[in-house]
Amino acid sequence: MKIKYLLLPLLLLLISCSENKNQSKEDEFLKKSFKEKKNEGTVPKYSEEFDPETKIYSNYEYLITIDAPDNWKVDFGTSKHSIFRGNDPELALTFSLVVVEPNTDKPVREDAWEFYRKNRIKLDNQVKTIVKTQMNSEIENYNAEKSYVKNFVSLKQSYDHIVRGADVEYLNHVINHSVYRDEYIYTITIQMPKIIYDEQPMYFERLVNKVSFLPNPDDF
Repeated sequence: MKIKYLLLPLLLLLISCSENKNQSKEDEFLKKSFKEKKNEGTVPKYSEEFDPETKIYSNYEYLITIDAPDNWKVDFGTSKHSIFRGNDPELALTFSLVVVEPNTDKPVREDAWEFYRKNRIKLDNQVKTIVKTQMNSEIENYNAEKSYVKNFVSLKQSYDHIVRGADVEYLNHVINHSVYRDEYIYTITIQMPKIIYDEQPMYFERLVNKVSFLPNPDDF
């Protein structure tokens, strides 16, 4: 199972950063997504809720909720494992949440930081490789550290990379939090132009506080 877990950060980066739709590889390591289970009718009818006025999204299958800023444009992302995506047009910011369930009956026994600490070199190389191959860009200012999302230990990775288009070129800044909780792996990705990030870094760093984990009924 360890080999499979080593591949998961690579798959999660593909899903969350590039909205990759070529998902044949991930199907080998991950159980069906929430969207797939919804289409099949195998999750309860009221397993998620979104209030368009308050921009609060709650997912009762994955026990997570997001209180997004009122001015964000919100959808559920294009990749099948994405459950929430928010966009602030004025800041050119994208916030996404991906949740996956590894294809194993064994719960994750260690937190994301501990797993990273044991496999640092391989995981760092995976991140750099996928940015280079999928985005045709080199990582700059890469950093990985232990952090928290509402008292759950997270692996926080941040880096910059160049984005080029027909009439635009800019340095993009990415903040990525990974949290292991029970059988799920949660990945929160926040990205925006580096010039925007540098104007108010603490605002963007604290956006992760918009996410909260709901109590697990099995714990009571």
